[in-house]
Amino acid sequence: MEASWPLWVVGGAFVLLGVIFSADPKESREFFVRQVRFLYGDRAAQRYRRLPAGLFLALALAMVGVGILFGCFAAGL
Repeated sequence: MEASWPLWVVGGAFVLLGVIFSADPKESREFFVRQVRFLYGDRAAQRYRRLPAGLFLALALAMVGVGILFGCFAAGL
């Protein structure tokens, strides 16, 4: 059990971020656009802005699923 705490932490972080991002997919898209603009510039940010919000909802739900999977690994299931 002691060696599995990193999986619990990472799994919990994935679930937490997934729930936050799934609450408002349009706002999560804008969050990613701001991050991409900072790293790669306006042209790359415009490409992300054109992506549908449903894609970001699917990404958020996948993050929740990965977090649950990490929790199952940590529990030894």
